[in-house]
Amino acid sequence: MTAPIRQPNVSLVPPQDREVVDEWITRIVAVVGRDAREHSPEACRTAAEAAEELSAYLWMLRALRRRTA
Repeated sequence: MTAPIRQPNVSLVPPQDREVVDEWITRIVAVVGRDAREHSPEACRTAAEAAEELSAYLWMLRALRRRTA
């Protein structure tokens, strides 16, 4: 069985959720990105929370897509 081919320019994130997903990614990158500028314990906690939220959101998207596939 082969995986379906996905369109390269199609976002997995619905447009209405893009702003919040971008915010989570920004919070994570501020601490662990190549040019990380935040190093405080609070920034690390914030990035960890954002990573948890993003992970939960992606699992939810996956489950929704599997149900509708």
